[in-house]
Amino acid sequence: MTGSYALPVRLEGAALGTVKAALLEHRGADLTLIGQDVQRLNGLGLQLLMAAFAAWRADGFRLCISEPSEALRDAFRRLNIIHEECEGTVS
Repeated sequence: MTGSYALPVRLEGAALGTVKAALLEHRGADLTLIGQDVQRLNGLGLQLLMAAFAAWRADGFRLCISEPSEALRDAFRRLNIIHEECEGTVS
């Protein structure tokens, strides 16, 4: 079973509790994170995403980001983090 979850505009502060809960609901299956709306994120937001990638990998499932916003791309680029983009969505 494959699911999808649209990340919020702000991946920081109070929004992180909601994102964490949504991720936990989808655990145990492949998941596509839709990142087009993310405009702001902080270190804790990135840490949550990295922990999710590690958890999905350890569980043997696929987690990827579809349509990452420029803010997401920039954050990953600045920290030299390689993330998995969903096939066919980003060049």
